[in-house]
Amino acid sequence: MTVQAEGNWLDEANAQKVLNHAGARTVIQRDELINRGVTSVKEALRTVPGIQAPENAGTAGSDASLSIGVRGLTSRFSPRSQVLVDGVPLSFAPYGQSQLSLAPTSLGNTESIDVVRGAGSVRFGPQNVGGIINFNSRTIPETFAGTVDLTTEIAENGHVKFNPNLFVGGTLDNGLGLALLYSGVNGEGFRDKNDDSDINDIRLKAAYAIDEYAKIEANLHRYDADVDMPGGLTPAQFAENPYQSLRNHDYMKGHRTDGSVKYSYKKDDNAFELLAYHTDTFRDAGMERSGSKLYQTAPRNYKVTAIEPRYSHAYQLGTTENEVSVGYRYLHETSEEAVNRASYNTVTGPTNEYAWTKADGKTDANALFIDNRTDVGAWSLIPGVRFEKIKTTENMYKLNKDASVLNGVHAEKSYDAVLPSFSVMYKANDLWNIFANYGKSFAPLQYSQMANTNASGAYLTMQGLQPEKANNYEIGTHYLDPYLSLEFTLFYIDFSDELKRDDATQTYSNLGAT
Repeated sequence: MTVQAEGNWLDEANAQKVLNHAGARTVIQRDELINRGVTSVKEALRTVPGIQAPENAGTAGSDASLSIGVRGLTSRFSPRSQVLVDGVPLSFAPYGQSQLSLAPTSLGNTESIDVVRGAGSVRFGPQNVGGIINFNSRTIPETFAGTVDLTTEIAENGHVKFNPNLFVGGTLDNGLGLALLYSGVNGEGFRDKNDDSDINDIRLKAAYAIDEYAKIEANLHRYDADVDMPGGLTPAQFAENPYQSLRNHDYMKGHRTDGSVKYSYKKDDNAFELLAYHTDTFRDAGMERSGSKLYQTAPRNYKVTAIEPRYSHAYQLGTTENEVSVGYRYLHETSEEAVNRASYNTVTGPTNEYAWTKADGKTDANALFIDNRTDVGAWSLIPGVRFEKIKTTENMYKLNKDASVLNGVHAEKSYDAVLPSFSVMYKANDLWNIFANYGKSFAPLQYSQMANTNASGAYLTMQGLQPEKANNYEIGTHYLDPYLSLEFTLFYIDFSDELKRDDATQTYSNLGAT
């Protein structure tokens, strides 16, 4: 009997992989989204059970942001899920700033969306209590192909928003494949004013088949966004005119440049993958401070460099079939953050800008995982463990109006985490299985949780804080035939050190068990 290594189960996600996954999982293919007339990432995610992807409200987003809540967890800027594009983290800084106020991805450049709600915490982290969400970019075709399409949104007030998409690519006889992907959002939304969007997302993909077992893939990506934020309304304001905007100058803008290279080898009982990537992200938001005559901007820069080798080996032991997988990641990230303020009125906008704060931080993180799948008869048993070792520093400075330093504080935290998991699945037949799993998830301390400022100066806020951890339990069933796909799942999430922000003091504390 020959055993075949699967390797990275995020690769080539499909319905059969969902059936064989010992946890809740949904894969949405591009064809399904086209048939449903879906036009945005938020709309696509709302088709997944257990996912909340709200529209923009108040200061909670723009056309360039993404808010995802999984299983009732908070959704604002997706803080509780590990969101990836082709396996590369989408957030600014996966450890120190894991949020998506700028989400550099688009539906037009997406081939499929893989949402792993259970049994994924060992191989992918951190920030995974809300699961793993991987956007797979469009595949390079074997023969030359190209598509151009345009969708429009026309509001009752006559505003028009355009969503152009372009795809062209193919594979040469020598095994080299190339593809160019473009997707944009341009125009005005349904609000009466301050609702313009200008987003351009372009990706160049290359792949080369070294032989029938090995290949190299490369991605170059650029995302630019300049969008207005019309803001929320009170119930009285909404009743008066639900389309009005009372925030004339709120905006979000930013860009991201990233690149990745992946080498993969798969032959019989061995599978190896090496992924390296670098991301460079800038974002800036300008907002009127509610109830005051202040305007505030927050320019930020983040850089991330990482390398991830993974290896899987399939083997037989007696009457059992097994696959052991090991992986490692080293990740280095840096941050530069500032806050500037200005005098403000709604007619003339911000004037007389002055400095308020600046900060810089960095994180070095090492992660190692190992799991082993054992198939014995109709049963599959998958124990695993992930180990995270992290060192984070943050320097926070309170500035005088002329940008000279009033005072500064230095925060530093080194810690590690052991994150076990165990999954079991029973295959009743080729179409139906039952599964249960347990996993410990982990959320590292964010830069914003380590230090802060007020008018008097900078101060530390990390004293006594512990990284957030949660125990995740799940039991459910999958069914798949040529005409029907079903999933039913029960879950329970038990936080042991949930972090809660006190808006009055602008500090965080561990709530303990919740």
